[in-house]
Amino acid sequence: MKIGIDAAPLIQPFGGIANYAKHLLQALLELKSGDIFFGYIPTGMRARLPWPAEKYSGQMNWVEVSPLSFRGRGSYDQLDVYHGTNFKVQTSGRHGTVLTIHDLWLDRYPEYSKKLFGQRLSFMRTKRRVHRATRVIAVSEFTASEVQTLYDLPPTRVSVVYHGMSKEFFPDAGEETDYYALRERLGIPDKPFILFVGGANPRKNHQSLLKAFALNEFFRQGFSLVLVGSPTFKKISIKRNIHDLNLGNSVVCIDQLPPEELRILYSRTSLFVFPSKYEGFGFPVLEAMACGASVVTSRCSALPEVSGDAAVLVDPDNVQELEQAMLSVLQDPKVQETFRRRGRKQAASFNWTRAAEETLRVYQSIVSSH
Repeated sequence: MKIGIDAAPLIQPFGGIANYAKHLLQALLELKSGDIFFGYIPTGMRARLPWPAEKYSGQMNWVEVSPLSFRGRGSYDQLDVYHGTNFKVQTSGRHGTVLTIHDLWLDRYPEYSKKLFGQRLSFMRTKRRVHRATRVIAVSEFTASEVQTLYDLPPTRVSVVYHGMSKEFFPDAGEETDYYALRERLGIPDKPFILFVGGANPRKNHQSLLKAFALNEFFRQGFSLVLVGSPTFKKISIKRNIHDLNLGNSVVCIDQLPPEELRILYSRTSLFVFPSKYEGFGFPVLEAMACGASVVTSRCSALPEVSGDAAVLVDPDNVQELEQAMLSVLQDPKVQETFRRRGRKQAASFNWTRAAEETLRVYQSIVSSH
């Protein structure tokens, strides 16, 4: 088969979709299935690929393409299948197209959209793409149900393919001097810390975590709270929220970090807390588990599906429940060890090789049915 893939997310430094595109494409190529892949990237961006362009030569063809010329590339390159990895289907293969849906957060909660004219037009556009695609890949059972409910798509048109867990995340046993240097550079105090990764996006729900932390003197006296991610979203400011709760000396707010630095923090945190209100998958939970952290997260959206029995689950809107869950883990070393052990096992059950094999079977089923 000749398979085209939207590889534009590869050039993004951070984010779940960039993570997905990078690791899925690499795993597909390492299957050595005999198929030929075409990776489409924006004009002038070849130098920003995450690995040398000559890697996987013979299997991989990189194509720089402008939006105006994208539509005809599928025919020009004689694609059998085209895979849109980021909510868009810019061209097509002669047998059909695949579209990955990661989450429908803004369609479910349009009030948080940053779009000038709101979310309605984007909703209609994505719904149209979903119905035109030969097959939709959803990254969890929860996301599959959202696609079927919001877009009225038959279940037979949706395939669930879970993400894998990146090999970049594992218990970091490196030199303590590396941790001390990172801690000093980021301004993290020399004391145990609770970690959150998600930024100011309201669905990540840093507000509930800050309120839970402020409720209990045990947290403020014994721990720092480290928040990683973009510090602002529209009119929301994490630093303003910290100030309003008088937590300035206890909370460290850090912008986005590369995987190698996140790994160091995941591996040394006393507790990872992720009280998100909506996730199509939930990469940070598995990243923390893979690094040996004990985890408290939400019992909604895809998070129970992804975390299994390896995390303490809470109502993300119930600040008192979140506080008590954090306390129950931090005060009991046996509980911490139980969830660390379960977490490593749970994270290991998600791998990119399996994701690539299942994705390849979706391509094959489209070609064979056509």
